[in-house]
Amino acid sequence: MNNSNELILKIFMLLIMIINISIIFNKNISPLNFMMTLLMFTMIILISIYIINQKSLYCLMILISMISGNMIMFLYFTSLINNYHNKSFKSIFNYMLIIIIFMFSMMLIYYLMPSMKISHNYSSMNIYKIYNYPLYLSTFMLILYLILTLLFSMKICLFKHKPLRKINY
Repeated sequence: MNNSNELILKIFMLLIMIINISIIFNKNISPLNFMMTLLMFTMIILISIYIINQKSLYCLMILISMISGNMIMFLYFTSLINNYHNKSFKSIFNYMLIIIIFMFSMMLIYYLMPSMKISHNYSSMNIYKIYNYPLYLSTFMLILYLILTLLFSMKICLFKHKPLRKINY
């Protein structure tokens, strides 16, 4: 792997850490914001996987499954909870300040402590294991579970003609 790819992967790792920290420190995250953050996180991971493996079909399969999972989550969120979004400029400023401080501290740690550098040994990494014999059954069962819960929640919503949060049992 050449130096430019390693630099891109390091930048993506920093972006992943920023996204994780932003989820932790954001108190007023709405379901739509959370799904968009999850989609950004997925895109960064997929680009990193493509840089490492140079196989676009696997990245496409993961992207399709993540988008379909986000659609299922969106259906759950719209049927169960309010989509309330609180905008406070003070909290946004504090949030951005925390992210900037975190970025600079990570850069300082990376450049001042050479022992913290990550060695990239991707030769033993096999990402296709979830589609091989022992794990493909659990992957298939998870897909079936998501489809069944989607169908059941849609059936309940269509039968009662209102969202799940307004149904009284």
